[in-house]
Amino acid sequence: MKKMFAWPLLVGFALAAEPEPVATSPEVPETSLVQKVEGVSQTAVQSAFQILRSEYIRGSDLTFDELNRAAFQGLLERLDLGAELISKVEAERPVLRHGVLAEMLTDEIGYLRPLSFEEGEVEQMEKMLKKQVAAKVPYLILDLRSAAPPGRFETASAMLNLFIPRGELLFKLKQVGREDAQLFIANQEPVWTQPLVVLIDAESGNLGETIAAVLQDRKQALLVGSKTRGGTVLYETLPLDADWLLRFAQAEMLLQGDRSLFRVGVTPDFPLALAPAVKRQIFDAAGPVKSSLFDHSRVRFNEAALVARKNPELDSYIRRSAGELLSDDRPVLRDTVLQRAVDMLSARTHLQGSSLKWPVNPPRAKPTAPATVKKAQPAVQP
Repeated sequence: MKKMFAWPLLVGFALAAEPEPVATSPEVPETSLVQKVEGVSQTAVQSAFQILRSEYIRGSDLTFDELNRAAFQGLLERLDLGAELISKVEAERPVLRHGVLAEMLTDEIGYLRPLSFEEGEVEQMEKMLKKQVAAKVPYLILDLRSAAPPGRFETASAMLNLFIPRGELLFKLKQVGREDAQLFIANQEPVWTQPLVVLIDAESGNLGETIAAVLQDRKQALLVGSKTRGGTVLYETLPLDADWLLRFAQAEMLLQGDRSLFRVGVTPDFPLALAPAVKRQIFDAAGPVKSSLFDHSRVRFNEAALVARKNPELDSYIRRSAGELLSDDRPVLRDTVLQRAVDMLSARTHLQGSSLKWPVNPPRAKPTAPATVKKAQPAVQP
């Protein structure tokens, strides 16, 4: 009983010893530099320049050349995807990888990944899609995560022709200074009409983003991956001097309803993140796509090894003791985005092939009326 009485005493002491809450002012959200500059008038901007040039401790460093460079730098940062300063060496650097990577991940899932989004890859995609259609492959994964340089929208239109029926509006391209927009309409019968999963991320180029956005807008594909940056624009490149070029957005892609995704991006239906560095290592590695998709069990000492009179674990131990690095010791890189896409399609196949029947509204059992008990009749006296 003493212990039972001690609990309320301890609780009461704790409540009495607890300090009273101090009233604090509500937290004010921190204002970013961009928000501050947006609220400054043009007169204040000019006054800031004059004050800094005359009163700043290193005012002599703020020459007109330095101010112009600072203004140019700030303009590029504000425009973000709208403009970019590139060197001629970078612009003339050839694209290392061309073509379309095609593979069967499983017996029922095909895989396509255009590498540079060039015009010649459209014919390769069409040929590979027709081969998969002839083989009656039920599912396709279209990987648009290749970090390709900006391309022409005619190529994106030609790739979309492989999936969208003839006569349907694909997208519009509206240029600066023009009221009308250039229409891109499907001009052939689609090659692939089966279920489609599209992979995207922040490194998807302007053509990859456009293809994914159109397929998602038409509800013809399921998008998996991470959000894109929103570079769905046509870029023009002009020289500034002998060493530098200016790449800037000249026209933007519009979906049906004149909806723009510039600096907005495409949001996937199933968000999945993969570190860009890991993805680049996987993409740059030689070998089939399956090598970064499926796990392989480590060789163990089992019954088969016992019959063969071999102990692979002992061999591995001896080689490691000699300082040799084995394949099992290296970190395994896995394309988790592609893995989840394959899992989704495999689960769909499994559920469709099962004999389970899940009714939408299962019938409810009707309540039965309780049995009535008849009362005994009184005996009749003669």
